[in-house]
Amino acid sequence: MPIVRKAAGVALGAREVVRDLGRLQEIVKVLARHGLGWVVARVEVPGIGLLRRIAEDPSPQQPTPERVCAIIRELGPTFVKLGQVLSTREDLIPRDYIVAFQSLQDAVDPFTFEEVVAQFEDSFGQGPHQLFDAFEETPLAAASIAQVHRARLSDGRDVAVKVQRPGIRAKIHTDLSILEFLGRSIQAQIPEAQVLDLPGALRVLRDSITRETDFRQEARATQRFGDNFREDDRVVIPEVHIDLVTADILTLEFIEGIKIGQAREAGFDMKAVGQRYLGASFQMLLQDGWFHCDLHPGNVLVLADGRLGLLDFGMTARLTAEMQENLVDVFFAVQRRDYRTIARVYWELAIKPEKINYSTWEADVQELMEAHITGQTMGNIKIADFLRDLLGRAHRHRVLTSPEYTMFFKALITTEGLAKMLIPEVDPLEEMAPYVERMVKRQYGTDRLKDEFFHFLTSFRYTARRLPLVSAQVISDLQEGRLRVRTVMEQSDADRKRLALHANRLVLSLVFCGLVVGASLSLSSDAPNLLGMPAPATIAYVIAGFLLARILRAVRKSGGA
Repeated sequence: MPIVRKAAGVALGAREVVRDLGRLQEIVKVLARHGLGWVVARVEVPGIGLLRRIAEDPSPQQPTPERVCAIIRELGPTFVKLGQVLSTREDLIPRDYIVAFQSLQDAVDPFTFEEVVAQFEDSFGQGPHQLFDAFEETPLAAASIAQVHRARLSDGRDVAVKVQRPGIRAKIHTDLSILEFLGRSIQAQIPEAQVLDLPGALRVLRDSITRETDFRQEARATQRFGDNFREDDRVVIPEVHIDLVTADILTLEFIEGIKIGQAREAGFDMKAVGQRYLGASFQMLLQDGWFHCDLHPGNVLVLADGRLGLLDFGMTARLTAEMQENLVDVFFAVQRRDYRTIARVYWELAIKPEKINYSTWEADVQELMEAHITGQTMGNIKIADFLRDLLGRAHRHRVLTSPEYTMFFKALITTEGLAKMLIPEVDPLEEMAPYVERMVKRQYGTDRLKDEFFHFLTSFRYTARRLPLVSAQVISDLQEGRLRVRTVMEQSDADRKRLALHANRLVLSLVFCGLVVGASLSLSSDAPNLLGMPAPATIAYVIAGFLLARILRAVRKSGGA
C-alpha cells in the first residue's frame, strides 16, 4: 500500500508538470549543459521521451559544489532560494555544499521604472509620484524578487519602498510545482533518498518563498519584531507604513546607517556593537522564540548614535514553548558538559524514521563532547562547529531534524560566525549565558510547575471522563465478536520478576513526582515554617527524598536492569 500511495502521489504531480513542460525542458537543458542531465533522465512524466533526449549526455559529470551553484544561479530565484534553504540543513548536506550554498546571492539587474509604475497602478490605482512627495527612479538595490527605491512622504519622512518584480510570483509557483514533483519522484523511486527528506525541505522552501512574495506577511513580521523590541533602546526596527503596503509593495521607515562590517573602520566601539548585536540575536532566539533567520552583515546597520538597525524580515521563523525548552536544556547541558542530557534531549526532539541504537548514539555524543567541549574554556568553545558536528552525526544515524530546529541552528551559527569574524572582542557563549539562565529559571520555577500540574490534571480529567464510555464500547465489541485480541506471551520466571520490578519502580516514581509537584505548590501557602519553608512543603520534600534514594538504590543493586 505505501508503494501504491507514493505512485499515486507522483501521478497526480505529473499532471501539474505537464502544464509546465516548457519550463521543465528548460531546467533539463541547463542540467545537461553542465553535465548533469543524467540526474533527471529517468524521471517518469508524460513527454519524458523528449526530456530523455535532452538529458542524454555523452560525458556525464559528477556534481561539485561549484557546478551546482552555477546551475542554481542560471535557473533563477526559486532555485537560489532553494539553495539558501538547503544551506540551513547541516544535518543533510555535506559541509562543502553548505559553504557554497551560503555564498549564493540573488542580485540581478533592476527592472525598468515603467514596470515599477505599472506595479503601483495595479496596487493603488495611481503611480508612485502621485503617492509620494519624492520618489527616486533609480533603485538602491535590486534582487531577483524585488528592488528597493528611496522616497519621501508628504510629512517629510524618508521611506524605503520595496517593489516586487513583475510576474515573479507565477514563475516561482511553476518552479515549485516542478521541484515538488521531482522530489516526490526521487523519494518514491530511490529508497536511499528518503533520509534526505526532500519533501520536507521543499515544504520549507514553499512556506518561506510564499512569505517573501507576499509583502503583507513581511509587514506583519516587521511589526511583530518592532513590538518585541519596543522597550529596547539598543535596537531599531523600521516602522511599517501599513497604508502603503500591498502584496507587491512594502513601504518602511528609511534607516540611515552603515553596515556592521564597516563599523570598525568608522570608529565605533566594537565591544558595545557586539554586545548589542548578540543581545538582540539571543533575545530573538532564546527569549522571544520569534527570530530573524538570516541576520547576516548586510541586514544589520550601525546608526550614528551606536544603535543597531535590523532589516529584511522576509525570512523569519518561530519556536513553540516546548521547542524553546528543549533548546535551553541542550545549551544548559553544554555549559555543564553533560553529554547524557544532550543525547537524550536531541533524541527526543528528532525525527527517527527507523529504529536506532540509542547506546551507539549516546557514545557518539560523548565523543563529540570530548572533541569540542571537554577541557575547553567557555571562550574557546565554538558552538557553530559543535552544532554542525552534532547534525552531521545525527544524519549518519539516520536521525532527522525538523525544519524549525535547523532554521534555529542556522540563525545561531550565523550569529556566532558574524561575531567571531567581525567582533572578536565579545564572547558569544558568555553573552548567551544570562539568557539561558533566565530561561532555565523560568522553565523550572514554581509558576511553571503550577502550570504543568494544572495541564496534567486537566488532561487526566478529560481522559478519565472518556474512560467509562471507551471501556463500555470495548467490552461491547468483545461480546459481539467485533473485536478480537490475540496475545502471545512467553515469559520465564526471571522475566516476570523483572516486569514486577519495573512496575514497582514506575509506581514509586509517580508517587515521587506527585510529592515534588505538591510540595512546590505548597511553597506559597501560609502554613507555619519548618526548615525555612512551609511545613507541608518541607515534609513532602523529605518524603520525596527518601523515595528517590530508594529508587536509586534499587537501580544500582539491579545494575540498571
